[in-house]
Amino acid sequence: MKQFVWDYKDEVKPLKPYWNMCVGSCHGTTALRQDYREQLEKCQRELGFRYVRFHGLFDDDMSVLTRPMMGAKDEWVVSFTNVDSVFDFLLSINMKPFVEIGFMPEALKSKETTIFHYKGNTSRPASYERWDWLIRLFAEHLTERYGLGEVRQWFFEVWNEPNLGGPDSPFGFWADTMEEYFNLYSHTARALKAVDERLKVGGPATSNNSWIPEFLEYCKKTGTPVDFVSTHHYPTDVVLGYGVEDSQNFMTPEEGESVEDFLERRKEQHERLWEKVDRGVLTQMTQKAVKEAGGLPVYYTEWNSGAGIASDGPFGSSFILKTIMDSVDLAEGYSYWTFSDIFEEGGMPYKPFHGGFGLLNLQGIPKASYRAFQLLNKLGDERYVRAGAQGTVDVYGIRKNACQAVQFLAVNHHSLLHEIREEEIQIRLTGAAPVTAAVERLDEAHGNALACWQGMGEPDYPDRAQLALLEAASYTKEETMEINDGTITLTLPPMGAALITMYL
Repeated sequence: MKQFVWDYKDEVKPLKPYWNMCVGSCHGTTALRQDYREQLEKCQRELGFRYVRFHGLFDDDMSVLTRPMMGAKDEWVVSFTNVDSVFDFLLSINMKPFVEIGFMPEALKSKETTIFHYKGNTSRPASYERWDWLIRLFAEHLTERYGLGEVRQWFFEVWNEPNLGGPDSPFGFWADTMEEYFNLYSHTARALKAVDERLKVGGPATSNNSWIPEFLEYCKKTGTPVDFVSTHHYPTDVVLGYGVEDSQNFMTPEEGESVEDFLERRKEQHERLWEKVDRGVLTQMTQKAVKEAGGLPVYYTEWNSGAGIASDGPFGSSFILKTIMDSVDLAEGYSYWTFSDIFEEGGMPYKPFHGGFGLLNLQGIPKASYRAFQLLNKLGDERYVRAGAQGTVDVYGIRKNACQAVQFLAVNHHSLLHEIREEEIQIRLTGAAPVTAAVERLDEAHGNALACWQGMGEPDYPDRAQLALLEAASYTKEETMEINDGTITLTLPPMGAALITMYL
């Protein structure tokens, strides 16, 4: 049995809910869908997300910059109609955009390079003069429509993961060099600041915590404005060296290798990566990135376990809880990727559970990961500085002063392909006299719609009755538990979590 002891008067610090600062979604056009909007509104209402970030704001399916069908080559049509529809909706549900600027409109492209099913163009602009004009026009429109006071609260992030790709790679988000991305960033940041100096702009928006020192050195050397650092990470990034190694090499086929063979090799590599991924690795990455940021606020505008179908069940929820609690007071904000499986980077999926990035599945059924965020949002406003850790079990203490209670979030988590077993734990609170206790569990048997779907034979298109069963299986509930002299005992299954509340 693993034993943990806290004294009620132990040192505490404020617990800031940085985990619900932002959430990601698929490309901009999906935000025009009714089911997308219903799911996002649910996430805002129940999980408290304040911003949303998505790719493809300037993609051609958003019709921001086009050429008239019968016009001359130098004629341009600018329309912010679809952008307004999306941003108006976000404000109507008490959310704001974390504006990712990209990809390149067809009318401004310098190459034919694209990414994903929806073919976002990944090239630099053919004319930086025209790009500057578009960015200024965009910023002027936003400030006129929504007011400076509102837009100054938004964030403007330049591009997405420019370190994945390169001028010689057929894959990735940026078909050019690091230096050319810095040039794009400089033009974009200066164009935004020309409209209003207090608009917040940042980057480098890289995967794998990459390019932060180089980016900030460039900004310092050239006098380019930067208000925040943004980057992304996933646990398997650690195998690539925390962003030190050249991630572009991971996106490029070997000489003579076909695209099909390259993709198959990448898939096999990714499955093996977990053997080298230790638990808690994202916290280590965050510590390094915050140090490199040199005092600028750091926002992780993408993070996820990226663990395939395991992310839809208890592994995904325990990963979220441990990562969030271990990384308190490091990043200014986290943006989980993504809120929904309404996500068509590879075309629209059809299986209700398929290892998609979303907290909600296609039909809006909450996954275990969704319930993890609900547990986090039930925490009080002060955390004990000292946490407990034994083996694969972590216990975090929180004071919830609003209802005179002390909470303990217990998580039994390990990386995939690593040994983990059921653990019996005992938690004791001294210095106070708890009267009653309750527990809310999240594990294989609680809050796990994935297991229910697997039990019904994994139907591709569930009917209404099956969807009702999946919805019911997704719920957790608070149950009373026995407490003796401030002590409780419980069993944590592998990848299980429990929120224990002791009422004083």
